[in-house]
Amino acid sequence: MITFTRTTQTYDAATDTMTSVATTVTGDAVQVTPKDSDLVRFRERDLVITETILLLFTPTTYGQVPAPGDVVTWPNSSVGLEYTVRDVNPLAPDGVVILARVACGR
Repeated sequence: MITFTRTTQTYDAATDTMTSVATTVTGDAVQVTPKDSDLVRFRERDLVITETILLLFTPTTYGQVPAPGDVVTWPNSSVGLEYTVRDVNPLAPDGVVILARVACGR
């Protein structure tokens, strides 16, 4: 199980304050070796290949995918490093995302 977290700020007019709101996307992921087409996408997005991991992600709730800027701790590294989503390449054959290739950088 893996969890991507997105934190946004919401303004509350009644208290004149900003509140942090965390949204999560959960699912299963495996780290995969980038294909040549992935490496082209990495270069187009100025990602340093040696600091980028590529995850093949299936959401727990179909249709949900992480977005660039979301944060994830990849558990398969020896120290559980924190990564930020840089690129998402979804597979949605009927319009609902069932799988995505998620590039995460440090």
